[in-house]
Amino acid sequence: MKKTLILIMLFTSAPLSLWSQVQQYLNFLYQYMALPDSADYSQQFYEQNVKLSLQAREEMPWGKIVPEREFRHFVLPVRVNNERLDNSREVFYHQLKPRVVNMSMSEAVLEVNHWCHEHVTYRPSDARTSSPLATIRTAYGRCGEESTLLVAALRSVGIPARQVYTPRWAHTDDNHAWVEAWADGTWHFLGACEPEPVLDLGWFNESASRAMLMHTKVFGNYDGPEEVVSKTDCYTEINITSNYAPTSRIDVLVLDEQGRPAEGALVEFKLYNYAEFYSVASKVTDANGRASLTAGRGDLLIWASKNGNMAVKPVSVGKDTYVTLKLGTDVINETWRIDVVPPAKSGNLPVVTEQQRQINKLRLAYEDSLRQSYEATMPIEAWRGNHATIKQFLDEAPNRIMAEKLLSVISAKDLRDVELDVLKDNQVSQVDTNEIYLRYVLNPRIENEWLTPYKAPLKQLMDNIKSPIQLVQWCDKNITMASEWHSADGVEHGPNPQMLRQLPFSVYKARKTDELGRKIFFVAAARSLGWPARINEVDGRLQYYQNNNWNDVVFGQKTSNATTPTKKLTLGYEHKSPYIDDPKYYIHFTLSRIIDGRAQLLTYPEEATWQNDFAQGIQLEQGEYLLTTGTRMASGKVLAHIDRFTIDKNDKWLPIVLREDDQDLQVIGSLNAENIYHDLNDDDDKSLLSTTGRGYYVLAFVAPGHEPTNHTLHDIAACKSDFETWGRKIVMLFENEEEVKRFNFDEFADLPATVVWGIDKQGAIIREAITSLNLTTDNRPIYLVCDSFNRVVYVQQGYTIHMGEQLLKVIKKL
Repeated sequence: MKKTLILIMLFTSAPLSLWSQVQQYLNFLYQYMALPDSADYSQQFYEQNVKLSLQAREEMPWGKIVPEREFRHFVLPVRVNNERLDNSREVFYHQLKPRVVNMSMSEAVLEVNHWCHEHVTYRPSDARTSSPLATIRTAYGRCGEESTLLVAALRSVGIPARQVYTPRWAHTDDNHAWVEAWADGTWHFLGACEPEPVLDLGWFNESASRAMLMHTKVFGNYDGPEEVVSKTDCYTEINITSNYAPTSRIDVLVLDEQGRPAEGALVEFKLYNYAEFYSVASKVTDANGRASLTAGRGDLLIWASKNGNMAVKPVSVGKDTYVTLKLGTDVINETWRIDVVPPAKSGNLPVVTEQQRQINKLRLAYEDSLRQSYEATMPIEAWRGNHATIKQFLDEAPNRIMAEKLLSVISAKDLRDVELDVLKDNQVSQVDTNEIYLRYVLNPRIENEWLTPYKAPLKQLMDNIKSPIQLVQWCDKNITMASEWHSADGVEHGPNPQMLRQLPFSVYKARKTDELGRKIFFVAAARSLGWPARINEVDGRLQYYQNNNWNDVVFGQKTSNATTPTKKLTLGYEHKSPYIDDPKYYIHFTLSRIIDGRAQLLTYPEEATWQNDFAQGIQLEQGEYLLTTGTRMASGKVLAHIDRFTIDKNDKWLPIVLREDDQDLQVIGSLNAENIYHDLNDDDDKSLLSTTGRGYYVLAFVAPGHEPTNHTLHDIAACKSDFETWGRKIVMLFENEEEVKRFNFDEFADLPATVVWGIDKQGAIIREAITSLNLTTDNRPIYLVCDSFNRVVYVQQGYTIHMGEQLLKVIKKL
């Protein structure tokens, strides 16, 4: 469906008045705007942002040299990712203009990043993206939030900027987002809130050189020089992998069951990560059944589907240039074994002088002190940046017990940015501690939407609806599903291809939304009327709770909704790895359901394990499924195993198979490189990562006056030159200050210069190591070989001889 707004041409031979420019750019925004953005925010909001963009172009020295295309697609748009939109452009412009107005464009990019670092540092959090101002108030964010903040800050002063995203790394289980900024005719990259002395430098240079795909979504119909991955009526997804890594093109031909070119088949390019084959890019075949992708030179799984049929083949990009898939023939049989090899390291780093490094190091320390001074004003860690709101809510609550229960069921991130009117909209007077009520009625959090006060208005307006079935019928009658359209590359999209979450009350007012918006609205309305409802956390089914059962909602049906019949799947783990006693979901294995020829991941809680959640059986609907397992080796290679199975009328048992390779090192556990320890040399608390930098390091838990510890330290001292040649840090941690006083440092003066001494405060790091690696006690010494991606590839505990040689053998395999 074409939108009705018509874009007025932005190019004209005569100067335009400010009013005319505002109208033209406003039309441009509305032409490509997703439905939730047009419904949830006012025209005045977008008009103000257009005016601020034009003000920055007029007042900043580089405003006149930014081309129209770059201004329109990379300065003007308000949205960066899926964050809540706010008035950060105005706030940031007033703060940043005086700092950068007299700088060159490249200097300004670096300076804006220093400003971001003054206010925000990295910390992982959930998938909902905070608004830029909320991130500032909290003083930390994950990489997606940090990069959203930096893009918003750069755009506020008229510098074109875009968020770069690798959906999944190829060599390790993670993803990452950073920023590219346009300066004087060239796109440069930088790590958000991680200032370096120069552009095109970040901790991820090496990781990016091993990536399979890096892309960005550009607002509107972008016609730049980059390869287009896909086009929608809202954005253009472009492929910028070749900016970072050697690439090759893979061409795909899809044939139907009769061997004819299959036009309109969906081709997914899948990468192993977090124990599943994740789609990093999707294309649709043309009239000749063809699609292609430029990607890093590593291994992918190509998955084609059409009309419920599928075909799957592994490829090695760079070695394979062409692959043919026949629907219904090239399928996953009952068992598949695949070795997945990531791209090799490559690339060159920009030149940085020692003076530049030292100046930057001093700046970072000063900026850390500014941010830490602000953080010191936060009396309660869980309420960071939102203490006054939470305190006022608790002080004024009609029932303190239920107020605290409400705070316990919303997310940790909600506590940091929820607004007072939302909390008061959900406060109750009567005590009800039933778990179903607390989680699925009292709780305003439904999915990853921005929380708003929807309960009181929806209850007032919909109070005549007396049952969940009547609510389903009301939605069928009154909520129009927004029309779908086909993008330029043939992919079918709704009015919301970025999966933004439309607010519940906006859905009620507009009476129009997409499938996800309707689900969120149904749950919001049901909870407002006092009925438990949810979007199922595992498989996304819409459900309400009645008669002690969760009932599925299917819109458009005349009959009442009911529970879906299921059967039990029990997972066994008979041939245990010597390193893994209890395989973890998302780390060692996952389950996916095949729906319409495509694999849909079942999203169990992050802490789910085989023993706790699958050994006794889980209930699954009838259908086809995949059990995917993988052993990640230290090189980044994965030994993957896929079982395709069917849940029918009988219960099923299936083994978890974790493959091994005695000739290679495998990842045996995890340890968070962001863990804080006390550095004895600097007399300061810092993260392991800040000490070790990116890459591998040795971590040891040692004890003073302890024969096993002393043996290992002397063994390491004997290999001093080899460890110093390796050059990576060896972090030795004591339990407390008393142990430090008892330790004879003079006895071990010949240890490598790369050794760093510290204290594991409160024992948090050793506890994590014991849990992750299934160690039975904290019997020291314990030696780990870890990396900054939180992977552990080696562990040795207790009395051991030749420890230095053992560690070096492992290091040589890395």
